Amino acid sequence: MFGHINKLIRVNLTESRIFTENLDRYDLKEYIGGSGLAAKIIFDELDPSVDPLSPENILLFMTGPLTGTASPSCGRYCVCTKSPLTGLWAESHAAGFWGPELKFSGYDGIVIKGRSDSPVYLSIIDGKIELRNASKLWGADTYQTEKYLKDELKDQSLKVASIGQAGENGVLFASIMNDSGRAAGRCGVGTVMGSKNLKAIAVRGTKINVIPAARDEMLKEFLRRIYVTIRSHPTAQIYSSYGTDGIMTMMHEYGDVPIKYFNKGSWTEGIEKISGEAMAKSILKKQWACYRCIIACGRHITGDESGTREEGSGPEYETCASLGALCLNDDLNIIASGNELCNRYGMDTISSGSMIAFAMECYEKHLISKENTEGIALEWGNGDAIINTLHQIGKTKGFGEILAKGVKRAAKEIDKEAEEFALHVKGLEIPMHDPRAFKGLGLQYATSHRGACHLRGLVYHIEQGERIPDLGIHKRYERFTTDDKAFPVIAVQNWHDIMDSLIMCKFAFLPPASVLSMLNMVAGWDMRLDEFLKVGERTYNLKRVFNITCGATKSDDTLPKRFLEEPLNDGGSKGQIVELELMLKKYYEERGWTEKGIPKEEKLKELDLSFTIPRLNN
Repeated sequence: MFGHINKLIRVNLTESRIFTENLDRYDLKEYIGGSGLAAKIIFDELDPSVDPLSPENILLFMTGPLTGTASPSCGRYCVCTKSPLTGLWAESHAAGFWGPELKFSGYDGIVIKGRSDSPVYLSIIDGKIELRNASKLWGADTYQTEKYLKDELKDQSLKVASIGQAGENGVLFASIMNDSGRAAGRCGVGTVMGSKNLKAIAVRGTKINVIPAARDEMLKEFLRRIYVTIRSHPTAQIYSSYGTDGIMTMMHEYGDVPIKYFNKGSWTEGIEKISGEAMAKSILKKQWACYRCIIACGRHITGDESGTREEGSGPEYETCASLGALCLNDDLNIIASGNELCNRYGMDTISSGSMIAFAMECYEKHLISKENTEGIALEWGNGDAIINTLHQIGKTKGFGEILAKGVKRAAKEIDKEAEEFALHVKGLEIPMHDPRAFKGLGLQYATSHRGACHLRGLVYHIEQGERIPDLGIHKRYERFTTDDKAFPVIAVQNWHDIMDSLIMCKFAFLPPASVLSMLNMVAGWDMRLDEFLKVGERTYNLKRVFNITCGATKSDDTLPKRFLEEPLNDGGSKGQIVELELMLKKYYEERGWTEKGIPKEEKLKELDLSFTIPRLNN
């Protein structure tokens, strides 16, 4: 086979048993790979009622048919499971080089079940799979773990995906880290890994360095032309020049950047200090690119003489916003240091910054005091408080033990009033984009299968004027309108589910027809565009059904009160709220779901998901 290796590793940690199996060829055409194929495996094999931190939960590491090929921006992998943070579908994606290396080692993915009696790591080198003792590594951070395994296995080209102390300690938004700064960050996938006593997965393939394509010469010629398309996209140019943080000042003008935990609409003087341009002028050392990426949005930053800021992976936009604007902190050094701590502990920077900003608002409203925080003054903009609280969370010590539970649970423990401004959707903390600035984004957040997520569609690009004719998006959708948002949100949600199945970076901004051409050239398929787009609708509905069987209802498709009822007093989205119910009703109708948000039987049959109906009816 081309594209797919056609091999899946199965690991039972309870029994210390490993075996491999071939992929189902029918499933490959129906779900492609990545998170789509993972959804099919999880739906088939996981009891939706299981405790996410029990041995019975399943943890999948998956690649897609484009991973590791000559196709640009296809160096990603995904981790899928049932989330300990939300109790629903979890998927988290990471870039870098780990995903391609897994395929070079001879496998498309790994399905992990059970729990080891003691800490272990998984070694996969040129097809040889071993479980090894990781007791010496328990308590190490992710950077230390990566270095240790490269030394122990005597290969500095080894790629390592690991958890830090946060995953070991049960922080509910722990991440899985690779390449010293790339993160499968959201939903607590690292927490599930830690609950299984699995410290790391080390992969290496020395026999190939690119997965061959079925129509190799056609692909090479096609790629020469497609590189121009990628480089010409305005957002890709910004990311290349200034990293993802290059959008900070522009998004601030829209009123999109969350300031003071989404309480403030404008902060020009602070935004200028934490922008991508400011980073380029001060702490940037060089760009960093993932596998076969021509954008190179990664930032490698300098250290400082005091040791406050270490040289290494620099912060992305989401981190600069979460540890910066969200906390009213304009110190780029604190943001960079906080980013480093999150990477080492293995914690999602979005959730981490959200927890600190939430705690700062609790402190401001006198719901907590220094007595609760072990002397930390959680005042807005206090950089030392940000750093010290990150340590507390990573170690689950002091007040950090409460914050490590995520904002939904933490608010319940703090005060009833705190629940009023605990900002999340389905238990997942809000990303660093304000839905009052782009109302389609509010609908996207409310209906995302993993909770509040900007990457389940990036519909705000459509609301900024981008067209995608292959998806039927031919016009500009004004950002403050609500009556026409269902169609573009559904279209981009389905499209991004396809990209997460391939797996391809969303920053390439390629037309769907061009991506399909690459897939057909790589895999040797002749899939039509309508068949291709149907895959995204299929996987989105499958994940929806999984969530319903986990207990999700229409009441979970909502937004925090702050976005529904509380307009900002200044900034680019001044006076706006999200009129969600107006959009949600039409969204359900266009999805082919009932008024309760449940996919109708005829829709499931149309999508070849009839096998889900008995469980849904029960």
